[in-house]
Amino acid sequence: MEFIKQLLNPEVVWIIIPVVAIVMSIGSKMLNRHYEHQERMAEIEAGLMREEDLRDETQE
Repeated sequence: MEFIKQLLNPEVVWIIIPVVAIVMSIGSKMLNRHYEHQERMAEIEAGLMREEDLRDETQE
């Protein structure tokens, strides 16, 4: 219980809120990139090609 009182101390809260926001933002972006990668790998396995991939092949 003492730990929670220390954690909710105004001197500590103003530091914790931005740190938690930054960590959650980074975690959210990482999770989003992971899901995009999984989706892309599933498309490749299914033999589908995106328009941007087709454009890249024609430019080479």
